[in-house]
Amino acid sequence: MPLIRHGQDNSGRVDRIIRFAETHFPLALFCNRPPSVLDVGSGLCVFLHRMKAAGWDCTALDPDIWATVHARDVVGVRSICGDFGTRARTRLFDLITFNKVLEHLQDPVAILTKSIKYLHEHGVVYIEVPDGEAAVVDGSDGRSFFIDHYHIFSTGSLALMAAGAGFRVKVIERLREPSGKYTFWAFLVPVK
Repeated sequence: MPLIRHGQDNSGRVDRIIRFAETHFPLALFCNRPPSVLDVGSGLCVFLHRMKAAGWDCTALDPDIWATVHARDVVGVRSICGDFGTRARTRLFDLITFNKVLEHLQDPVAILTKSIKYLHEHGVVYIEVPDGEAAVVDGSDGRSFFIDHYHIFSTGSLALMAAGAGFRVKVIERLREPSGKYTFWAFLVPVK
C-alpha cells in the first residue's frame, strides 16, 4: 500500500499547511533554505512523506524506536526517538506540528509552552485535535474520544490552552475528515 492515497486525512493537512505558509511567512525567508518542520508524534510518517515531497526539510520525533527507524530508513527524513517534553532543544523550526497528539498528553499546555523555544522568529505551531462539540451535536457515541485521551476539546478550550501556553490562535476551523473523524485544526503564533 502506498504511503499517500488521494482523499486521505494527511492530504488535506498538507494542503492547509502549504497554503498557510505561502501567506504567513515572508517571501525572502526561504530563499537560501527550505522551510523546516518538526512533527511531534510522527508515527508512520505519512504526513512527513508528503511534506518532504513538497520541498520541506522534515524532522520526525516519536517515542517509538521503530517509528523513528521507519522515518529515517523508509521515508528518508531526519528522525529523533524521544519524548518532546523531556527532549533538549537541538535546532529551530519554522513549523511544529502536533497532529492528534495533544489530547493524549496529561499537560498539553506545558508541551505547547516548550515548543516556543523550538521556533524560528516567524515560526508557527499547527495542531489537530478531536472536535468534541461536533461529535456531540451529530450524536456520536463518543467512544473514539475516550481511548487514551486525557482531553476533549471545544473551540473555547482550545483557545484557552493556546493562550495559557503563550500563543494566540491565528486560524481555527473544524472539519469532518475523509476518515469520518471530527477535528479542529489551528495555527498558533507565539505572543510577543
